[in-house]
Amino acid sequence: MRKYTGLFTSLTLGMALAAGTPALAQQAPAPAAAASVNLAPGTVVYDSEGKEIGPIASADGGTVVVSLGDKQAPLPANAFMQTDKGTAITLTLAQLTAALAQQEAALEAQLTAALQPGADIRGVNGSAVIGKVKSSDAEGVVVASAQGDVRLPRKAFFVGAQGLATSFTAEQFAAAIADAGATPSAQPSAVADADGATDTGTAAKPAD
Repeated sequence: MRKYTGLFTSLTLGMALAAGTPALAQQAPAPAAAASVNLAPGTVVYDSEGKEIGPIASADGGTVVVSLGDKQAPLPANAFMQTDKGTAITLTLAQLTAALAQQEAALEAQLTAALQPGADIRGVNGSAVIGKVKSSDAEGVVVASAQGDVRLPRKAFFVGAQGLATSFTAEQFAAAIADAGATPSAQPSAVADADGATDTGTAAKPAD
């Protein structure tokens, strides 16, 4: 999973869980005070039944991101408690997995609805429109821009606060278009994460 998409999905899930899914909130035991819980990165986290989930990837303010296989699941800090076994969450592993799957399905449906021909596409920072959707399918999206058309993988797109966006900054997108146009076989891989700095290997390809 791409880092940015994973993080975006995770933060949205964390907000949903923080707001409270009634069924999960009712089943979860009361959390301990956040100050008494070890939330350091690398700490192994268990579910409310003592099953191992995975290590803490990061902890920033009120959000703690836990690695669950190839997924990242952020939870509010007050969803953690200290047990005899170690740091645990107030959900079972099954509940957390189901919540992740439900959130991913909702985000995928949101993206499908946004990928309409003619829709504006913004750069990763959301400030500049880099092109419009020309067409899309299950695998990729053809972006029409002033520099020409280019096909990007579907996973390079997400719906942010400003609407449909791609993991390229405006500058990276322009450079990828120029590179692909000058050298059709080139595989530019400048894809940004939330800070616009992580290379994830996503390649822009000239549209067919």
